[in-house]
Amino acid sequence: MELVKNKLSKKYFVVLDDSEGDDLLVVTPEGKVKPLERHLFGPQILVDPVNAASTHNLTAMQVNIYRDYFS
Repeated sequence: MELVKNKLSKKYFVVLDDSEGDDLLVVTPEGKVKPLERHLFGPQILVDPVNAASTHNLTAMQVNIYRDYFS
């Protein structure tokens, strides 16, 4: 699972697709899937999906959408 941290809110967003050029397809903390500009975030980090919710304060909706997207 790849995450990016928003520079302003400091919240983590789950990356679903990073092949959109200047945009990333992400899952927001509110559980919305949307393309957002890459410059809004710090570098991507790779995390273990099993522990990501507790170690990076992901919401259950973010984790569920990630699982559905890649299953």
